[in-house]
Amino acid sequence: MSDSPIKKVNMIILMQPDLQQALSFYEKLGLHKQFELENRWIEFVIGEVKLGLCATAQPPTERRTGIVLEVEDLPSLYEQLKDSIEFSQAPVESAHGIMATIKDPGGNYIDLYQPTPEKFKDALSKVEK
Repeated sequence: MSDSPIKKVNMIILMQPDLQQALSFYEKLGLHKQFELENRWIEFVIGEVKLGLCATAQPPTERRTGIVLEVEDLPSLYEQLKDSIEFSQAPVESAHGIMATIKDPGGNYIDLYQPTPEKFKDALSKVEK
């Protein structure tokens, strides 16, 4: 156990020039709005972490966020969403899982990730030999 005063990630906030467009985008990903302050703020809950969308007057710019959202079946989700959500990277397999990258209406790049623990164990066992 760490002695750090920081115990967990509570919230991630993404700036959005068009909250309603962002709401539609995140609902397509299957998230359900928990709270909204009209024209100012929208909040979702993913597990124990809150995702806040905050209104901004700044135009969208491309921002790499470092946010990774875990999904159950990435290839199926990709097929379901590829015509309605901008994917900057289609699903790619690696030793630890399957990754794809999407861009939200505010220009935020977010990675989608499907872990493949069995593939990782196999790859790790080959390295350890």
